[in-house]
Formats: sequence, structure tokens, C-alpha cells
Amino acid sequence: MKTFQNLIPAQAEGLNINPAPLPMLMERVFYSPRGEPVLVASTPVALRSSASGEKGALRWQMAKESLARFLARYLLERQMSDLTLERDPLGKPEMWLGATPGPAISFSWSAGKLWAAVCGSESGLGLDATLPGEFIESYPYQRVFREEEWQAAVTLSAGNREEAASLLWSVKEAVVKAWGCGFHFLSPRQVDVQFAGQQEDCYLWRGCQGSSPGSPPVGREACPAVTVRLREVWLAVAWGR
Repeated sequence: MKTFQNLIPAQAEGLNINPAPLPMLMERVFYSPRGEPVLVASTPVALRSSASGEKGALRWQMAKESLARFLARYLLERQMSDLTLERDPLGKPEMWLGATPGPAISFSWSAGKLWAAVCGSESGLGLDATLPGEFIESYPYQRVFREEEWQAAVTLSAGNREEAASLLWSVKEAVVKAWGCGFHFLSPRQVDVQFAGQQEDCYLWRGCQGSSPGSPPVGREACPAVTVRLREVWLAVAWGR
């Protein structure tokens, strides 16, 4: 497992990184199907790239740790001095409080911000934030989306194809993150996203995958999800098992 150790201020200073606290914004509170709160927050940070080098990697690490501490402190109502982040072989993030597994956590980057979600006892949690501008007219919609889910998203988006694609992609990405496999073993069209209704300003979904639409994959159950338009992005949260 890859462990992201706490960032040492002297290490940050040596790379001319300001170790001062990053600005955190509590964005939204959702509730899982079990009634547990899911907290979502963001912080502004540049997207990490291979060109950013060690400085970029440390800045990215700092942002992830800061968001994890911020959200865990609100969720658990205590300081998080013993918090570390790890990831499994497929890249799924895991929070640890000392030697004890912490809350489920998921990250996404969009619109110049790193986003994070935490939930107390859900074993699978997926988060995705997506900009409609990422899905221009030349985007291969038919190779990514199934016809039924696409028509549902287009209807919810009043015919705007970029909005529909952004909405639908955020759900698919959140679902595979909640399953813990990402798109390592699945293509986007293998993730069947079914519209399940509306609740206030949120759209509800059910994600499943299998040899036929609606049948869950071996070892996984159908995955409930929720999306909401939050300023410039579509934000999705999904819950696995």
C-alpha cells in the first residue's frame, strides 16, 4: 500500500511550499440510504501532473490530508493528530486513525478544486465532480453511455448534451469508486446507471453492471447514488457495500 505520511513543514519549506492551512469549504451534507451523514468539502489546488514534480506531489498530498482532517474532525468531533491516508493496489483511498480504520473517504478534482467526501461506516464510498465543459460536441457519447440512461440524463438537463454527459459521467465515476475498482476492469458502458427519482434538488440513481442491464456484478450489489448541480459542477456521491 502507498502511505501518504503527514507533510513535514520543513520539507514543504525546502521546496518553497507555503505550509499555512489551506482554505476549506464545507460544500454539502448528504445522507446515505442507511441515514448516515456524508460530508463533502473542497479546497482550491492545481491539478497534479508529471510536470509538477516533487513540489506538485507534496502540494497535492497536503491538500488531501488537509481535507481528510477537516472532514473527519467534523464527522467524529475530535482532533485528528493520528490520521494517515493510504491507498489500495487499485488506488482506492483509505483513512486510518492510528491502527484503526477511519471513515470511508473519496476524492475528486474539478473546476480548480480538490473535493473530498467522508462517511462514518460505509465500506464503499465514491465521489466525483465534473464540469459540463469537459464534454464538447465531439465527445463519443454513444461509446460511453447506454441509450436509456442517456435519454434520462438529456431529459433532466432540458436537452443540453454537455450537461447530460457531465451529470451521467459523474454518477458512473462515483459508482465505480464506491465499488472500489474504478474503471480498471469495466468500460463506462458496462456500468448501467438507472434514474431512480428526485429528492429536493438532487437526482437519485442506481448503478449496476453485468451481462445484462440491471444485473449486479459478481460479489457486488446494485449501488445507490445521488447527483446535484453545485455551482459550476455536477457532484455525485455513491454508496457501495
